[in-house]
Amino acid sequence: IKYDKEEEIVLRYSKILDETIKNIVPSSRERMVEKEKEMNSLLKTPKGLGKLEELAIQLEGIKKDYRPEKKIVIVMAADNGVEREKVSKSKRIITQYVVEAMLQGKSSVNALGKTFGADIEVVDLGIDETTDLEGKINLAGIINRKLMQTGTHNIAEVPAMDYITAVKAIETGIEIADVFAEKGYNLFATGEMGIGNTTTSSAVLKVLTDLSLDDITGYGSGIDEKTLEHKKNVIQRAIDVNNGKEGIDTSDIIDVLSKVGGLDIAGMAGIYLGCAKNSIPAVIDGFISSVAALCAYRLCENVKDYMIPSHMSEEPGMKYIIEELGMKPFLFMNMKLGEGTGAVMMFPVIEAACNITRTVRKYPEVW
Repeated sequence: IKYDKEEEIVLRYSKILDETIKNIVPSSRERMVEKEKEMNSLLKTPKGLGKLEELAIQLEGIKKDYRPEKKIVIVMAADNGVEREKVSKSKRIITQYVVEAMLQGKSSVNALGKTFGADIEVVDLGIDETTDLEGKINLAGIINRKLMQTGTHNIAEVPAMDYITAVKAIETGIEIADVFAEKGYNLFATGEMGIGNTTTSSAVLKVLTDLSLDDITGYGSGIDEKTLEHKKNVIQRAIDVNNGKEGIDTSDIIDVLSKVGGLDIAGMAGIYLGCAKNSIPAVIDGFISSVAALCAYRLCENVKDYMIPSHMSEEPGMKYIIEELGMKPFLFMNMKLGEGTGAVMMFPVIEAACNITRTVRKYPEVW
């Protein structure tokens, strides 16, 4: 039997993804109904705790008597070739600086993780270490799953990556979720780091929804109006370039990610899928994280049952994703940092939701 070498690689690396999707089942509606009845029996105004009660019901559907025991933020890190188009206020070396700070416990997400009792892990899917300044940056302690040595290609010129690499990035996220689930972590949050990733995220969202770039493209790292217009033009050019001979197959999320996406987005999509397979809730962070959530949802609708929104990012495209997913963010903090900083702030809210029926007295039966 003769095998096409590239086809064989695709088949080998799609097995994990295929099996994961098959093993993601809807959360238990029966347990959710029982939890709602229990909520209504407590000594309080019916639905008086609003979205907190809805969250408790969702968590019960995920797992009976769910309670977070070990919490973790998984940060997917990779550089993006489109950064070379000067779409960001920051240069790509900042990816390494921020990741180094994360690994040393000195970034924003570390500060919040420490506050809320969560561990932080960083996965290298494609950090461009060739921009290291004479070895002064230390990335010791990172989880090395590098798929592209210098990050993705420039989407304004060519596809971000090949199809196989996009599959590998998703499956890496699944495998990382499996690893930490086996270590007892049962509450995850997604985070990312990679200069230029609001550009790739807007490009993916544009392809999937055909919304106006004026509506979904934001200021990212703090660019000015002139750079914002340039950013929109770069995104449109990227879509036009990749819509060439073969076009972008909008029905195939992996094709979309491979053409105009990023390794970090694909990796986070894998985290959502892996968590769902393991019946573990995963908290969505901001815009880039929500684009990854949308990609995971388009791959497997059941994954939505295991996703929990956190905050409404200042990036304008996020509200459209949240609407499609049928979710309502809990926090409105004017945040736009990423890294998982908004997601980790949901951890105490989740713990509070789990404590309602454990603590609140029931109505006396005589009433």
